[in-house]
Amino acid sequence: MGQILIISDTHFLRKNELDKFIASLPPVDGIIHCGDIYLGYKPGDIQHLYICKGNNDFADIPYICHFTIDGITFTTTHGHKNNYAYNPTTLKQLLNEYPADVICFGHTHIPYLYQDDDIAIINPGSLSLGRSYPKKNTYVLFDTQTRQAHFYDIKTREEIIVEMQK
Repeated sequence: MGQILIISDTHFLRKNELDKFIASLPPVDGIIHCGDIYLGYKPGDIQHLYICKGNNDFADIPYICHFTIDGITFTTTHGHKNNYAYNPTTLKQLLNEYPADVICFGHTHIPYLYQDDDIAIINPGSLSLGRSYPKKNTYVLFDTQTRQAHFYDIKTREEIIVEMQK
């Protein structure tokens, strides 16, 4: 059973704090970051990291990433372009150019989950600046066998329920 860590909007979390968080988790097959990583990020800083450029990123990284991990094809974008983050089902437009099983995005700092027969759309929220109510800093572990996203509160490490959007 493969696990993919999905995070976003870590902003002012320092690299050593992000490394410590990742090391505290069971081993994962990949790490997806949906943009707005720490200041000073350079490609290659974190192993097995797939990252797209957010509106607060200055490194030379792509705005859209497309890749496969453990047989699951992912497309990631931060969501600030084309207003995707505020109308997430419009992310399906990306499937024309980037066919995928899962689309991940960030920007809003609010956990989000949409799933139908063809696609899952996931926003893990923010690891450091959550804007949900009640306010939580969150991340996702995606199970590649069951194709299920499990959302967690970084402080308590308890799984939280994110209502499926239709």
